[in-house]
Amino acid sequence: MGCVTGCVLASLFSRALAGMLYGVSPSDVPTLTGVVLIVVLVAAAASLAPALRAAWVEPMQVLREE
Repeated sequence: MGCVTGCVLASLFSRALAGMLYGVSPSDVPTLTGVVLIVVLVAAAASLAPALRAAWVEPMQVLREE
């Protein structure tokens, strides 16, 4: 959902940012796809470490410590 919203906003603001782009058109589909893919991969990598750490913890041990 966030990627779709980001793509819609990117297409809306592309005309305003067209002057800052060098060698890339504002509606370049491969570039937008690459950026979305990179953002999704970074988000997945950032959430992987906490998820793995939480998966190895015993629930009863955590409940006893609180």
